[in-house]
Amino acid sequence: MVCYDKETAIMLGIADFEDARHADVLFVLGGDGTILRAARKYVECGTKFLGINIGHLGFMSEIGVDDIDAAIVKVMNDEYLIDERMMLEARLSHLEEPLLALNDVIISKENRTHMVKFDLYINDSLAELYNGDGLIVSTPTGSTAYSLSAGGPIVAPNVNCMLVTPICPHSLYARSIIAKFSDVVKVAPFAGEENVTLTADGQEIVHIPEGEDVTIYRSKLVTQFIRFNKNHFFPQLKDKLAQWSITKK
Repeated sequence: MVCYDKETAIMLGIADFEDARHADVLFVLGGDGTILRAARKYVECGTKFLGINIGHLGFMSEIGVDDIDAAIVKVMNDEYLIDERMMLEARLSHLEEPLLALNDVIISKENRTHMVKFDLYINDSLAELYNGDGLIVSTPTGSTAYSLSAGGPIVAPNVNCMLVTPICPHSLYARSIIAKFSDVVKVAPFAGEENVTLTADGQEIVHIPEGEDVTIYRSKLVTQFIRFNKNHFFPQLKDKLAQWSITKK
């Protein structure tokens, strides 16, 4: 049985289809942004994801378009491995449900030309005071995304941790902090800070009311990626970073 995401089915002109929530494996064509959107939408269904890169870098993709036919055969024959990736949840008291993120949660001003001041707590202990453009709390998966651009380290995806990276901090000594996966991170904007926002995976944005804190912790949900190579991460990382360093004219 072939299932479709509703938006994809409409785009293809398919009126009668089985919803993707019933799929065992979801083939996701696009870049990392498309994979992030699919993961956040379908992870609660227990779906496995196979990323097919038709974007630019595709850190989370497993294959290219030319490999689709061979991948289908391998999936049908159960010739694959499962790569589980931890996710984060960010909770605000005025929201009924926490925001879910596979890559990262970002706290910043709505207008990022303005700085924001906030305290960082880990397990209710004050860890740092930041004054800068914002803060990134990422998973190991997200360590190769915005956090890397902000000067954070690369963390292997099988390391259970959370990574806290300041964005352009007004301090010479402010550096990334690696917290245990079971830790609870709290970000408390200073009194009087206005127009502060929380962004989950660069796709879902909410305003943080003045005086409210953000609590970030590991989700019970995990994203399951299909892999055909057990040791895929570091060879892929080397290849993708080499592509990243090439300036296209």
